[in-house]
Amino acid sequence: MTPAATPAVSLEELARWFEREHSLDAPWLAEMRRHALAHFRDVGFPTTRQEEWRWTNVAPIAHTRFQSASPADSVEPLRREIFHRMAPYAPRSLGGYEIVFINGVHAPELSTAPAPAIQITTLRNAMARHGEMVRAHLGREALWEQNGFAALNTAGFQDGAFIHVPDGVVVDKPIHLLFFTTAGRAGTPLLVQPRNLVLIGAGARLVLACVYAGQDAAAALTNPVLEMVLGEAAQVELVKLQRESDSAFHVAHEAVRLRAAANLLSLTLNLGGGLVRNNLSVRLDGPGAQATLNGLTLAAARRHVDNHTLLDHACANSTSHELYKYLLAGRAGGVFRGKILVRPGAQKTDARQTSKTILLSDEASMNSQPQLEIYADDVKCTHGSTTGPLDDEQIFYLRSRGIAAVQARTLLTYAFAGDVLQRVRYAPWRQYLEALVAGELNRLHIEKTST
Repeated sequence: MTPAATPAVSLEELARWFEREHSLDAPWLAEMRRHALAHFRDVGFPTTRQEEWRWTNVAPIAHTRFQSASPADSVEPLRREIFHRMAPYAPRSLGGYEIVFINGVHAPELSTAPAPAIQITTLRNAMARHGEMVRAHLGREALWEQNGFAALNTAGFQDGAFIHVPDGVVVDKPIHLLFFTTAGRAGTPLLVQPRNLVLIGAGARLVLACVYAGQDAAAALTNPVLEMVLGEAAQVELVKLQRESDSAFHVAHEAVRLRAAANLLSLTLNLGGGLVRNNLSVRLDGPGAQATLNGLTLAAARRHVDNHTLLDHACANSTSHELYKYLLAGRAGGVFRGKILVRPGAQKTDARQTSKTILLSDEASMNSQPQLEIYADDVKCTHGSTTGPLDDEQIFYLRSRGIAAVQARTLLTYAFAGDVLQRVRYAPWRQYLEALVAGELNRLHIEKTST
């Protein structure tokens, strides 16, 4: 059924529209949507009275009237025009397979064909061609019962990407999922809800990048959900690059399950968005599973970026390492809440978690809450958090060698950020991100340096 255009309405009103619009879905999907919609209506939007949302106020989202994105918002000529304008945001020089979505609508004319051994298509097409495979996994990792925004996505998503890599296949190029967002009709904010499902077979390998970008004046709510399952001994490097406009809201939920000996290396890079919340949960569900989560946030002005992570050790002999860093200038606010959960019987767990923040102005603020929840006795688990300004002694050292104050601060902040970027294994992506971050640091509003 082709989605019809909707007037600017509240998200509650959009929820009623979802109920009508998706009435022709497959019975199992329609039932899932109904339950998710009922849950969203019951719980509503989170408030700062809830511990998980204490430092992130989503009232601006709840009080905004949105339009639901539809094909009418991005017909093919308009999609090409938007893509041309958004080209600087796309890592096209890296030569990956690309699936492009403009305002939530798939743009096949801008996407590239996959290798024959793998399946890359839209979720809508996958439900028609591989319905049982989709049914077996959709909604099983990203539990909408635990997240109101994930419930809203489940109730109303229109499309997204579906990737299936069979057992033993090593994908020869990275796969890029590109989501570009503009303002809706008459400048009304759009609600864009991609739903992505990624299934990686045993022993398969993949580099996957999800890029979310918006034009400077595009006020929108991007509410994506990514579900991923890694089979036994599979290896995935996942890069999420968030470059929404400073007027945009971005609330994402990513859920990954690792089977025995599977390996996930993840980077979340936040360079945009007015109000951003990333929820990343990883379940280590087999012996030898390994997860490495890295994050870097650069924020200035009044931007607010909140990263919530969960490393769920559900099986013995699993390993996780986590490092999230923030550079905050102006009146920007940052939040990091990371939990390491070690379930009963998950002996020999080795988990480390670190959060580090540099405040580049007196008005910037950071709330960091690393957590350990351990129900096994033979484990090695540590966590730590530091927040503060740049080291005056390091600045003095550089200045004493003839380096100007602003340059000294830029060098130190780049070294701080570079520590995270150097952990990206895929060299073309690492080089691309290093150049991108260097440019962003040059534009970051840094307060007067000490003399």
